[in-house]
Amino acid sequence: MSPSAASRASRRRSWIALAAFVAALALQPSVAAHVGSPDVFLDGLAGPYRLFVTVRPPYAIPGVADVGILTTADDVRDVHIVPLPLSGPGAQFAPVADRAARSPGDPRSFTGHLWMMTAGAWQVRVTVDGDRGTGTLSIPVPTFPQSTLAMNHGLRVVLFVLMFLLAAGFVGIASAMAREARLEPGVAVDRRARRRGWIVGAVSACVVGGIVFLGNWWWTVEASNYARYVYKPLQATPTVTRDARLRLELHDPGWIASRHLNDFVPDHGHLMHLFLVPPALDRLWHLHPDEITTGTFEQRLPNLPQGQYELFADLVHATGVSETVTGRLETASIHGVPLQGDDSAWTEPAVRLKPDTTGEETKRSSTIGGTGTASVVSDSSRTPDGGRIVWVRDAHPLTPKRLTMFTFRVEDADGQPAGDLELYMGMPGHAIFLRRDRRVFAHVHPSGSAPMAALDIAMPSTRPHAQHGAGLPATVSFPYGFPEPGDYRIFVQVKRPGRVVTGVFDAHVE
Repeated sequence: MSPSAASRASRRRSWIALAAFVAALALQPSVAAHVGSPDVFLDGLAGPYRLFVTVRPPYAIPGVADVGILTTADDVRDVHIVPLPLSGPGAQFAPVADRAARSPGDPRSFTGHLWMMTAGAWQVRVTVDGDRGTGTLSIPVPTFPQSTLAMNHGLRVVLFVLMFLLAAGFVGIASAMAREARLEPGVAVDRRARRRGWIVGAVSACVVGGIVFLGNWWWTVEASNYARYVYKPLQATPTVTRDARLRLELHDPGWIASRHLNDFVPDHGHLMHLFLVPPALDRLWHLHPDEITTGTFEQRLPNLPQGQYELFADLVHATGVSETVTGRLETASIHGVPLQGDDSAWTEPAVRLKPDTTGEETKRSSTIGGTGTASVVSDSSRTPDGGRIVWVRDAHPLTPKRLTMFTFRVEDADGQPAGDLELYMGMPGHAIFLRRDRRVFAHVHPSGSAPMAALDIAMPSTRPHAQHGAGLPATVSFPYGFPEPGDYRIFVQVKRPGRVVTGVFDAHVE
């Protein structure tokens, strides 16, 4: 093989190696996102203005959160938004707020985008200016790095081509300099000069290959470090003791050092809200285990049929960060104790009412931002006291990523709106949204999806949950948006004199 042919072969091998390394950089796999319902929804007051706020935290941190604000009044002039730590000195000194953009199609709708720089407990502070003055509302937003963002194919190709051209240009320039820099004008390149150019070109190709190799190594190390930074939920090990106690032991798989197992705070009077369901979702237990030691909770179980169950446990840290712990339990039939306190249970009856599609009622569209009126499809769920809970909804299909007001009316045995509703753990009602495959779970209140313990930190002076039980309306509404398509089951729990009643509804999200 001639020296020129050998040099060309060497350069081809260098380009192949370079291409392989660049491809390795561009094709780094992304980490699967955490399953759940990460968006935050809030129905609250900013001074005299009622707001419906949606915050979609970024999947990767640092990242950009999407904020949507819908007002119920026409006298709002400006809306400003700013991200702040939920507590600590940073919560007292806000940076310059961003002005939210008013929607050209809906003057009551505003949108904005905010950078979230670190994981942990944050808040989005919304300031509204209008004819009735200025009002402020803070929305607790936990930021969990849920994945790495994969590079799109087009950008990979562009970067690969640019890197290839840059590397080829570097090798070509170095080879030409070594081959021709010493020649006098008009002198032809001799064999010695060409050999010198080949040697320098080969060395340059090795240098480029080494740079790419080290770059790939650095990229891999950084990706590995970030993968450890991606949110890892608390793990739970459920067991049933001989005396029919459910013991739930929490374990930290190692996420960030600031997360602890000894800093849980009560939310609605309980450290843990535990929901127990079988795979068919034909039963529900809403329990409240007590913490017996750090990270270990126990609950005397009620009667449970033999079978498999999935557990969803809501917890709130003192920082305001909320977590939902999941687990699975298989047990023999349990003869337990009667339900006590705020604990409740529901069992699907043998026959359920069919949806009432007579169209006898009309209401304003229950989809936030909807206009006009629409025929109502009222899905009814019979309660043990002879009454029923009616889902008042419009005829529009349910879609993901859309804030919707889910409204339910409680009726007595005579079909009249119930006038005896009581607060259930300080709220007019609770709703549990659970996808049929149990991969999406959300525990929502009339104020939204943010836990009240976190709202107390964000807005300590407002205490939106300090409501009075007298004169509660017969309807209760929950702001929520489905994160993904699929079939869902919705459990709605309200309290009538001395007892908790549950309505259950099925929903298909297109």
